[in-house]
Amino acid sequence: MNLRSGKPTAIIAALALGLVITAGAAQAQSTLRIGLAEDPDVLDPTLARTYVGRIVFASICDKLFDIDEKLAVVPQLALSHQVSADGKAVTIKLRPGVKFHDGEPFNAEAAKFSLDRHLTMQGSFRRAEIAQVDRVEVVDPLTIRLQLKSPFSPLIAQLTDRAGMMVSPKAAKALGDKFGTAPVCAGPYRFVERVPQDRIVVERFKDYWDGKRVKIDRIVYRPIQDSTVRLANLKSGQLDLLERMLATDVDEVKKDPKLRLATGTELGYQGLTINLANGEKANTPLGRN
Repeated sequence: MNLRSGKPTAIIAALALGLVITAGAAQAQSTLRIGLAEDPDVLDPTLARTYVGRIVFASICDKLFDIDEKLAVVPQLALSHQVSADGKAVTIKLRPGVKFHDGEPFNAEAAKFSLDRHLTMQGSFRRAEIAQVDRVEVVDPLTIRLQLKSPFSPLIAQLTDRAGMMVSPKAAKALGDKFGTAPVCAGPYRFVERVPQDRIVVERFKDYWDGKRVKIDRIVYRPIQDSTVRLANLKSGQLDLLERMLATDVDEVKKDPKLRLATGTELGYQGLTINLANGEKANTPLGRN
């Protein structure tokens, strides 16, 4: 059982001095260096498990729906959705003119491929999230219909997370279960490289559908597990931003005129796992029913 609710604050520390500017061959490029509390697991939205991975996915993999700053569900790669009277069919209109990072078009066939991949790929962590989807139908080039086993009100909310992330069918077919080593999605940034326990680098995707909102050329994610070392890197100018800063560091950050503290409300999950099928522990009132 998953409970989704608002969490009071997400604390971030950022340098007030701005971004690092690096000289390129033609013009200066802006680079944002973000300190992560851990190194993400595989960068494949179908197989990924960690919270920190979502931070990287936010830059490379757009979703069918998103959550805005007021915690409302809004369309992203989708334009709209409509639920049938019996609640067992959800029709989703898709955004036109969207490209994946490999130049392939995003359309209904690509959306069906991504959702089918989430539902059927071995080891998928998305399968349980959208298990009420019986099948995905292509209605027209920019419309899909999700036929459900039974009404499922959390479906659109599930599609604001990794279950709603769309991947390039061409790249996913070519790479198979190695897709996470070189992910190809439809987000504002394209994957460049990953050095485990050191850095993940992404660069602005020039054909992004909402490119006017993308102001930074390059993002470098640096996993640093030790919170003291992470904050020291921020204070020395080796990082520009930290995520999930420790509450014990708040006073220190507030006292530093070179740092800025930002707070916000985020959504979180709490889970209760109940064994209903295996062994003696399944012999409970819930298991028997």
